[in-house]
Amino acid sequence: MGVKAEKAVEYMRGSYSCSQSVMCAFCDDAGITHDEAKKIAAPYSGGRKIKCGAVCAAELVLTAKFGEENAQKLHAEFEKKFFDKVGAINCREIRSKNLRPCIGCVEESATILESFI
Repeated sequence: MGVKAEKAVEYMRGSYSCSQSVMCAFCDDAGITHDEAKKIAAPYSGGRKIKCGAVCAAELVLTAKFGEENAQKLHAEFEKKFFDKVGAINCREIRSKNLRPCIGCVEESATILESFI
């Protein structure tokens, strides 16, 4: 596990949501402040956008870092890698099948994201 993945897990162990943990660990890559990252990522936690919040946050970082034009391809590639590791990208499915605890999704998401950055 890389430095940023460790940071994301540390945030998750604190008071951060899944999406905030990933987004804040990579805020410098997204070109935003820690506080901005925490605020932007808040609506994506707990599967509120259907996808795992850690996946949503990683995709926000990828879009910010590489631009909208490249985002679709990167998102698809990211989601495939996440699915291959976890078995789903839908929060409800991950939880109902007990595929991974939320902190595990944060770790996987951040580890995969580090390989993209």
